[in-house]
Amino acid sequence: MLRRLFVLFAVLTALSACAGSSSDGPVTSSTPAKVEAGPEDYRLGAEDKVKVTVFGETDLSGEFLVDSSGVLSAPFIGQISVKGLTLREFEKAYAAKLREAQILRDPRVSAEVVSFRPIYVLGEVKKPGQYAFVSGMTVQKAVALAEGYTYRASESTVEITRSGKKFKVDVTPLTKVFPGDEIRIPERFF
Repeated sequence: MLRRLFVLFAVLTALSACAGSSSDGPVTSSTPAKVEAGPEDYRLGAEDKVKVTVFGETDLSGEFLVDSSGVLSAPFIGQISVKGLTLREFEKAYAAKLREAQILRDPRVSAEVVSFRPIYVLGEVKKPGQYAFVSGMTVQKAVALAEGYTYRASESTVEITRSGKKFKVDVTPLTKVFPGDEIRIPERFF
């Protein structure tokens, strides 16, 4: 008898976990694209600092800043347009430039982002401005960097501008921020 009750309980628990609810999760008027984008999806842009390692070639390796037009300048190979490239695409482009310049026949290139472009926290916060992006940053952490909300702030929703597109998003502890995001805290209506 006890075993049957346990099995029944387990089945009901599993079924209730599978059942969805329309009230689960944040309600947004539109969801930002690739909210859960991983490092392999990250696209380079202005003000990113990239560490390039060319294996066995310390003179060709180094840390480089992407300028405001999305171009990275490297010794011996000149300029590479990197805006919008993933790190893997950038590695291939860097290796191609080394081959094109006849510096190396078969370069092995590795790249990583050392520092990301900043985020901007604007609107109804005590100290609006530009802040350094840190991996794993959320809207709540970004607001904390800006010294918190003003008394007029709407703390439940924010407007995020990402890659030129605006999204109105409900704030939860898991609402992520990405490099280059502009977070605007609106004024609440009484």
